Amino acid sequence: MSREKGVRLLGIGIILVIIQSFLQQYDTFREIYSKYIGYLIPVIYAFFITIFLEPIVSIIEKKFKLKRITSVLLTIFLLFILIVAFIGIVVPDLIESIKDLYGKLPFMQQQLEKYINETIEYLKVKGLLVMGDNEIRASITDLIKKNMKYIQDFGISVLWNIVWWSIALTKFFIGFFLAFLILINKEYFIRFLNNIFSLIFEEEKISQVMSFLKESREVLLKFVWGRIIVSTAVGIITFLVMFLSNTPYAILSGIMIGLGNMIPYIGSIIAGAIAVFLVGLAEPFKLIFLALAILIAQTVDGWVIGPKIVSETVGMGTFWVVVSVLIGGSLFGPVGMFFGVPVFGIIKLIYIKLLNKKKGEKIDVKR
Repeated sequence: MSREKGVRLLGIGIILVIIQSFLQQYDTFREIYSKYIGYLIPVIYAFFITIFLEPIVSIIEKKFKLKRITSVLLTIFLLFILIVAFIGIVVPDLIESIKDLYGKLPFMQQQLEKYINETIEYLKVKGLLVMGDNEIRASITDLIKKNMKYIQDFGISVLWNIVWWSIALTKFFIGFFLAFLILINKEYFIRFLNNIFSLIFEEEKISQVMSFLKESREVLLKFVWGRIIVSTAVGIITFLVMFLSNTPYAILSGIMIGLGNMIPYIGSIIAGAIAVFLVGLAEPFKLIFLALAILIAQTVDGWVIGPKIVSETVGMGTFWVVVSVLIGGSLFGPVGMFFGVPVFGIIKLIYIKLLNKKKGEKIDVKR
């Protein structure tokens, strides 16, 4: 048996053992992750920051004929300017919206209970109520009070968890510093990666592995940047329509729907439902403008910007996109929901390459 086949069989065996162990000991794996893998978070941050910033650094370096370190520093400076601009323009209004929402929670609770009572009375008059109205009212009122309390508790916990946020930011800045070191010495790290692969694979296979990594990186980059551009446009359009129509929580809804749009299909539905809930309790008659904002934003996403930027990035149909979001979310939460799509795209890339090798023909990536 050749070394390549032996390594391949060993790799398949390890993967199968990990999958079986993960399915059987899911809670144990999560505990190990939370206790030990968390220490690698800065390295993971550095990895993704490097992937996303490297194309910008390369463009600046080639276009303006600058030195590598100058290009990296200029890229970081531009990113810093964007972050400061976002904080200065958006965050104050966002905080005001959240404070306003927090102050209106008791009123919203009363409004919700009023609508529920009216609905129950209507069903009772029409003879459509199959349960006792008092029991239904008591159950729903209890549910509303509990959920409103959870919202209040969440707001308080965010304020009190300053230590946790400080640690998270520290890890992020460490990751940013590591990414800076990688960006100014990327040739060294590419050579290092080549040397690692030379210990595992035969010489003629190294170029294939590096080519696959390059294609995987392109899938990830195109998807992430595509979603960022599309979701930013969706959020801005939603905000503008709501702002011009004087609909409440315009900036909060715009940010929620924009961020929700980062997760294909499911994220948009959840964010839209929350926005409808908030606006419906504050000013029900303004829901028509919220619906118009969402309709325009999703039309631009689905028919104008989305097809040009995102549709060809991973080559997956709607079914597999939804499946990847569900699986990623069940394993790793919101982050898994977002990165589940490019991960499945990379898995499909492997699948296509194996089929091409097996059948000796070039198979369409959309199959």
